[in-house]
Amino acid sequence: MLVGEASDGEQGVRLAQQLKPDVILMDIDMPGTNGLQATRRIKHSFAGATVLLLSAWDSELSPRRRDCGADDYLLKTMPISEFLSVLRSVRPTTAA
Repeated sequence: MLVGEASDGEQGVRLAQQLKPDVILMDIDMPGTNGLQATRRIKHSFAGATVLLLSAWDSELSPRRRDCGADDYLLKTMPISEFLSVLRSVRPTTAA
């Protein structure tokens, strides 16, 4: 179930803190506070959230994922079956 949608990274951080979703799909390329910065802040303040980075470019994901604390990543270009497989593999956590 979709519980929120942000137009930029700063709004994404605020929504994550407010809504405390189990899974966050975070685009790397967001205006203002980008997805990597937003992920860092979300993981720092709400460690229970699972954050999956979204990107169109495979080359920018692997090293950056480790740097910002994201749990995994998805390519916008991957087949929908793979995309859904990654989403289904995420085990939702409950907020403390």
